[in-house]
Amino acid sequence: HPPASSGAAPRAAGRAPRQMSAADLWAQLQGALELLSNVLLTHLTQQACVPYWVFGAVFLTHLTLLTITWIFWRRIRNVYSQLEQSSEDAASLSELFSSELGRLRVQLSQSQEDSESLDEMLGSILKGGLPGHLELTSKDYWCVKTMQVVYTDQDGKRQEWRQSGYHVNCFVPGGARDIEVTFGVVGGAECKQVDRSKPKFPYVYDESGRTKLERFSYERCPANVRYEIRGPSIAAFISHVTEVHGAAQPSGGDAAKETSPDAKRERSLSDHFSVAESRVCS
Repeated sequence: HPPASSGAAPRAAGRAPRQMSAADLWAQLQGALELLSNVLLTHLTQQACVPYWVFGAVFLTHLTLLTITWIFWRRIRNVYSQLEQSSEDAASLSELFSSELGRLRVQLSQSQEDSESLDEMLGSILKGGLPGHLELTSKDYWCVKTMQVVYTDQDGKRQEWRQSGYHVNCFVPGGARDIEVTFGVVGGAECKQVDRSKPKFPYVYDESGRTKLERFSYERCPANVRYEIRGPSIAAFISHVTEVHGAAQPSGGDAAKETSPDAKRERSLSDHFSVAESRVCS
């Protein structure tokens, strides 16, 4: 029989290796993690070598972008300013056109009124002859004078016309008859009859000793008569009367045709006519 010690050695040599414990496995994992972190830190802390032309290219790119942005901002600002100016110009043009249209409407209305007045004058000329011209001229500016004309038209209707100012023109339609002309002052008294043959123009009194109203009466339409008025509001009077172109004589003895030297200053009908101050007495 072999000895017992010689048989025990082969059995010990043929056993399987012992398994690793959990503590050994955890220790190996920690070592691997430490190694990996050291490698990463080493790579991150190393300085990178970048060429200078890269920095120049980046700087030029940023500068170009800033320049383009500034140019676009300026253009947008200019366009906005132009839009504001265009809006203001459009508003100004609209206001100008509105005022011009208003002025044209006024002119058109005035033209229509003048056309109607001209048609009326032409109609009266065709029916009864040329219209008569009555002119009132103030020789001073103490107060505003008034001329009133009453007449009978071709249809037999009694018409009345009144106008105030320092220079008044009235055109009586042709064919008018029984014309009466009186004068007064705005806010004052009526003109009284005076004796124009005397230098101081004394009043003319009636049988009762009262002053008489200044009234000029014509059976037919006179061609052209000019009255000169002067004096304050409570004592205005007709100082001179001029009749030209063979005007009809005043009837009733209210006024006689003037024969003073001032009659040499007579003017024709065209000289008395004024579009701005003349009106047809209708």
